[in-house]
Amino acid sequence: MSGMNRPTRTSSSPDLSVVVVGASGMATIGRTLGCLRAQTAADRIEVLIVTPSAGEIDRDALGAGRFAALRAVEVGPITRRGHAAAAGIREATAPVVALLEDHSYPEPGWAAALLAAHTQPWAGVGPSVENANPGTAISRVTFWFSFAAMSGPQEAGTRTLLPWHNTAYKREILTGYGERLGPLLAWEGDLQDDLLARGHQLYLAPAARTHHLQGSAFTAALGIHFQCGRILGGQHAEKERLPWWRRAAYAAAMPVLPLVHIRRAAPELHRMGVTTRDMVADGPTLLTMLAAMAIGEAVGYLSGVGDATDRLQRYDLYRAAHLSRRERRVAAAMAQTTEPTAA
Repeated sequence: MSGMNRPTRTSSSPDLSVVVVGASGMATIGRTLGCLRAQTAADRIEVLIVTPSAGEIDRDALGAGRFAALRAVEVGPITRRGHAAAAGIREATAPVVALLEDHSYPEPGWAAALLAAHTQPWAGVGPSVENANPGTAISRVTFWFSFAAMSGPQEAGTRTLLPWHNTAYKREILTGYGERLGPLLAWEGDLQDDLLARGHQLYLAPAARTHHLQGSAFTAALGIHFQCGRILGGQHAEKERLPWWRRAAYAAAMPVLPLVHIRRAAPELHRMGVTTRDMVADGPTLLTMLAAMAIGEAVGYLSGVGDATDRLQRYDLYRAAHLSRRERRVAAAMAQTTEPTAA
């Protein structure tokens, strides 16, 4: 069942629709909405909160009057981020639609910078990303392999990869995908690859900056890296139509895959300020997570993607459950505050 609350205030047509998937309703969106209220361009923003139940969304507590509009898009229980995000996009009215996770905290100039970049014909514009909880080795390692290419000192320019679930696209391009949009947003690299194949361009706007909360619980981090590896291996085997013997050969190379990933990531890690000493200090965690990814990749080569994409989406949808015990308490308090909070 799908429905939505109609806006009670629309001072003008919004320039930017921001889709926030809140699988836990009000429990996790407070800090993100506080950051949106603090935007210099808040009155140009339409906020669409995709939620299991519209009745759980307290518009007054979220400061609806600060925005051009704030609406709840009701979709029932949320198990797939891609489909939930697509439901929000279909309800968007602005020409530019930004995806924003409920554990992503944009700085005040984020929206204005995205809109400024979208005056050009880029299909997608992404922000630079910083780690919102860098206090644990698990968080740091997860961040390195998720956002190294978009973090640290950056120059604005075209890219082949932008931050998943945190990028702004031209609405007309997204809606053109029809029913394919949800599956493409589940593993957003597929969407971005398809845009590039169609001749569109992606652009990184470092002036738009957000802070992303990483999973910091050990078992969750293992699961995230394993599922990512399985998707990478399974997709490679499928796209290249690898025969069984080549799949087996790639899987047998599992022991060297961590070294391959480190070598590929090293230039970006050094650019963002990660030193060799940092990597050695976090070495046990780094090697453990890379081993989990390598095992997942081998499984992907041998048995395909399976349900890895669905499992990975659940880690994103319920991020608070995948934090260390101490960080979970802090995040819960910040997520429920109704005041704008600094990233």
